[in-house]
Amino acid sequence: MASDAVSSRRTGLSLSKQVSHDSGHARIRWERFLWLPGLLYFFLLLLPQGTFLELSLHADTGAGQVSDTRSLANYIGILSDPFFLRSIWQTFYLSLIATAISLAIAVPTAYALARIGGKLATISLSLILTTSLITVVIKLMGLSIFLSPAGLLNQMLLGTGIISQPLILINNQIGVLIGLVQYVLPILVLLLFGVVQTIPVYLEEAAEIHGATRTSIFLSVIVPSMKPSMVSGGLIAFNMCMGAFTSAVLLGGGRVLIMPVLVQQYIIQRAEYGYGTALAALLLLFVFAANVSVGLWFVRMRRARPVRAGA
Repeated sequence: MASDAVSSRRTGLSLSKQVSHDSGHARIRWERFLWLPGLLYFFLLLLPQGTFLELSLHADTGAGQVSDTRSLANYIGILSDPFFLRSIWQTFYLSLIATAISLAIAVPTAYALARIGGKLATISLSLILTTSLITVVIKLMGLSIFLSPAGLLNQMLLGTGIISQPLILINNQIGVLIGLVQYVLPILVLLLFGVVQTIPVYLEEAAEIHGATRTSIFLSVIVPSMKPSMVSGGLIAFNMCMGAFTSAVLLGGGRVLIMPVLVQQYIIQRAEYGYGTALAALLLLFVFAANVSVGLWFVRMRRARPVRAGA
């Protein structure tokens, strides 16, 4: 019996060694191909973007033609022209305001849905997800009809006597701002909903036992716990707004010339590829700088936060 037990133990050890040996070989075989995603990333993203940016160093010589020499003339021309500087500033502050408004709506909405739970939360999240999957053009066309002087919103306000004449909510910055908020709001709600679910309910219950109101609990417990996700979600929303093109075209009526619209005009309509790619490169640079700045600020704030006793 003892010899059988020793024999079975040895057999088990040999089998486990064989399995681990085989799994190690399989892992090594798989690791040999880990460079393939990087190669795919290089050819599908980095190489085309590099070619695109290289074109921005060539001055336009005619419709669809660029010079052979490289220079910074396109960048100097853009950064020294008040028209382009206004477009850059307009793109930045519209994106910033749209991000702030979207966060102000998304945070309490995500909190309410996470705490309500049940069928109501499921139905609400399904509707939000469905709207986020609808084509942007379809959503903006419906929004333009809703916001038009003869649209439902103005008719309701006129019918209730709140206003005496229709509000001009499209073909201006207000329309673009509303379109940007509609564009990023569903994504922020879905992102923050999952974050709220990770916040323990007993933290709110403990604060309520000590006499805190629901408003103070939300502001002093929930919002600080969501701050990292609010920063990352805000950056995602800001990046999306900075590159949004359709909202400015359909709700701005061609009058709100943000940078994505100018890129489209110079590359597609005017075939001035040098100037158009330089505008796109500057837009990418500004977005990158904004992300790095916010990231560094957030890291600095976390490091400067005092450590509480017992934490």
